[in-house]
Amino acid sequence: MRKVVREPFPDPMVQDAISFGQAIRAARTAAGITLEAAAEALSISKATMGDLEGGKGTVALGTALRVARELGVACFTAPLATHYEAANALQHLRVTDPTPWGGPSGGHTLRTKGSTQ
Repeated sequence: MRKVVREPFPDPMVQDAISFGQAIRAARTAAGITLEAAAEALSISKATMGDLEGGKGTVALGTALRVARELGVACFTAPLATHYEAANALQHLRVTDPTPWGGPSGGHTLRTKGSTQ
């Protein structure tokens, strides 16, 4: 069995496909799920999962958001004018309670082949 190396969650302010992909990879690795197992559980190809995590920007938005949701990555929008305030609030939360930044929580556990959840 392949060992999954945990990657840290990136800055919470997603600026592009690369930072979104980093958040997806961090959630998957924090859950200890291989790329292959995640792709299978999500009914997408390994190539699509790899493209998403690699920040290619070619994965359909609906697919990307579904993968994020299933891995427990929350996405939200805010007006650009509030970007600075939102970034500061998220950074404050990250410092005061780092536990959620280590991976998915809140019952959003991806069910993979052989899981008992």
